[in-house]
Amino acid sequence: MVPSPVSVQKTDSNSTHDYSAPLRVWHWGSALLVTGQLLTILFLKVIVNARSAVPEFIQAASKDGAAPTEQQGRAFAHIISDRIWQWHIAIGLGLAAFWLLRVLMELRGPAEVRFSTRLMLVARKYRLAPPADKGDARHALFAKTTYALFYLFLTVMVITGLALTWADDVPFLHSIEHTVGDIHGVTMYLILTYFVVHLAGVVWSEITKDHGLISRMISGEAKLPRRGPA
Repeated sequence: MVPSPVSVQKTDSNSTHDYSAPLRVWHWGSALLVTGQLLTILFLKVIVNARSAVPEFIQAASKDGAAPTEQQGRAFAHIISDRIWQWHIAIGLGLAAFWLLRVLMELRGPAEVRFSTRLMLVARKYRLAPPADKGDARHALFAKTTYALFYLFLTVMVITGLALTWADDVPFLHSIEHTVGDIHGVTMYLILTYFVVHLAGVVWSEITKDHGLISRMISGEAKLPRRGPA
């Protein structure tokens, strides 16, 4: 039996395209930027704690014969924290640009890059799936729902981050700076939790049912098993 043109195309290419280039660029770019944000917080709060650095600075300077005061030590710690915060703000502005790009993709982009389109498609498949396929359809819908939560967390993080960036210049933002800061901090932990759950889910899917998931997010296509002549 001679295979149809469609079968020939699928067999010869031996791949299926799943994620477009704009989505892959946005995914990995945003992942790097969010990781950079979390690393600046890690350095500021844990690795290079400015407050704990004050007595260490005074002790180190005293070994060389200097006698710095506690006020000078605090000034030194402020320089450290300020440098890290500048990096945090710069990366945050880059993340805000990527967030705006995602909003534009959602509003003006083709259907294959719109998250709402993919979410509705998965929801429809779950609703129409026969009982035997309900479990897989439920898993796909759950995964898309977690992505929706990530977009919500990212939106809150970007908006509160921009508000904190200009809080000193806008009186209204300055009046709610403390509350906005608390929301920003909680959202950061929510995104960190999502990262952990997301990575665990990707690895689990890759080693169980969704082989090639990571490959699709890198190259846009996943290798399929070769088929013999029909």
